[in-house]
Amino acid sequence: MKFQTTKDNLLNELLFINRSLVSKPTIQVLNGVLMEANKLLDIYATDLETSIKTTLEVDVIKEGKILAPIKLLTSILKTFPEAKIEVELLSEKNQLKIACQNAVFIINTYSIEDFPQFPEVRKGNQVSIDSKRLKNLISKSIKSVSTDENRPVLTGVLIEISNNIITMVSTDSYRLSLAKDEIDYSNSLLKAIIPSRVLDSILKTDLQSELVEINIDENQISFNIFQANNKAQNLLIISRLISGKFPEYKQLIPSSFKHTIILDRDRFLEVIRRVSSISQDNIPIKLEATRGKVNVSMSIKGVGSSSENLDVEYGGEGIEIAFNPDFLLDGVSMMDDKQIVLNIEESLRPALIKQNQKENLLYLLMPVRIS
Repeated sequence: MKFQTTKDNLLNELLFINRSLVSKPTIQVLNGVLMEANKLLDIYATDLETSIKTTLEVDVIKEGKILAPIKLLTSILKTFPEAKIEVELLSEKNQLKIACQNAVFIINTYSIEDFPQFPEVRKGNQVSIDSKRLKNLISKSIKSVSTDENRPVLTGVLIEISNNIITMVSTDSYRLSLAKDEIDYSNSLLKAIIPSRVLDSILKTDLQSELVEINIDENQISFNIFQANNKAQNLLIISRLISGKFPEYKQLIPSSFKHTIILDRDRFLEVIRRVSSISQDNIPIKLEATRGKVNVSMSIKGVGSSSENLDVEYGGEGIEIAFNPDFLLDGVSMMDDKQIVLNIEESLRPALIKQNQKENLLYLLMPVRIS
């Protein structure tokens, strides 16, 4: 095997793979990246839960394949200037030679026979979506993912596709994020729980893609991401799904509220950030609503206090409620409309943040008891 390309062309793909997979796999061979040169260069990597294949256009001089240690290869490439590199398999010793200008590295490789077989894409339930819309859905819905590995279903994002609507939901039991969009799909309901790490990887892709093909099977999901201006260059991510029952999120969202407050999104964000600038140890931020106004405040014993009034559309009776300031910021920033709605039932019941004009984004947030 022998090919030539630029340093960044190869390095960027390896960095993406490094970010996307488990950093310290228990099996040594999983520290490797399989590179196979034919007309194009196919790069394979896996941590047994998630598998990635990326395809690059390179100048293939000799076909072949090799399994190289990804972290060592990445470290070497980072030291090179942005210039042409040559990568060659030295067959007699099964070593990899990497050359750039006057620099030459020769490193040992792993046995290809020990590398797991790359999973097949099971094309059963397939949908396609514009990549920008998919990334937008992920960025909105992933906000409430739990980090508690004792409840694995909450570490993922629920995806539901039916009646030409795609819905993505996450919850950590303290809050819930929901995002919807239109999609061309009218068959039976598709439903799966996707590991959040996989979706986070999709957010970080650099490919300027027009289209993403999603295939959902009983225990795996795949995302095939095509480069917009180069169909030969694409990225395939295959992941196991999380098994278990996701909470019945529709039952968690109240259908009515006693108090409805309409706020300017950007102004509300500014006030929350300003007032919570003294925040320590998740001290709650308090909202006190009266007619036409919301007072946003925080008080920390031994430190001080902050407060600011915000003009709003509200004509109801007075109500006080408090939230984790970071969680509140996540919910408000998730919205796209200029005006947002804060629905409150009682001081200790979940509040709902949504857009004033559209119903495609919802954020349910548990309040904090005010001492």
